[in-house]
Amino acid sequence: MYFKSFDKTSNKGIGIVEVVISLFILSLFLLVSLTYFHKYQKDMQIKLTSQEILGIISFARNSALSERKNFFVIFDENSVSIKREGQEEIIGKEYRFRERIYVKEKSQGFNPIILQPDGTSKMAGFMVLADTSGGKEVRLVLHNLTGRCFIEK
Repeated sequence: MYFKSFDKTSNKGIGIVEVVISLFILSLFLLVSLTYFHKYQKDMQIKLTSQEILGIISFARNSALSERKNFFVIFDENSVSIKREGQEEIIGKEYRFRERIYVKEKSQGFNPIILQPDGTSKMAGFMVLADTSGGKEVRLVLHNLTGRCFIEK
């Protein structure tokens, strides 16, 4: 019968130093991935806001075509709303921009956008959306002959 000796050289467990080092390395990886995720999330805020604005303008254009009336897309510093010609109330609701997004600059064609019954816009123009935290900007361009709005690359 063999008896196992319990000397310190045969211990195969994990020591506290190894656990602390592993947690430190894991926390470094987590820190790097969180900074990339945070940057990605800030970039997506301005992209999603600009895509929502394009959808709102497209909705107003389609409404002008179907109802055969002028529609107005009105921008404030951090919101957008739609109104029908001859009515003062807002159609739907006032759409608020996402957090930290604001209108940095807009031309005369965006002040307000007037979409006509034939699908055209009264005036061409541009608008620049900016992100206060990241400094990123997106430029939206409105074509008056088609009444369509695009993100300028």
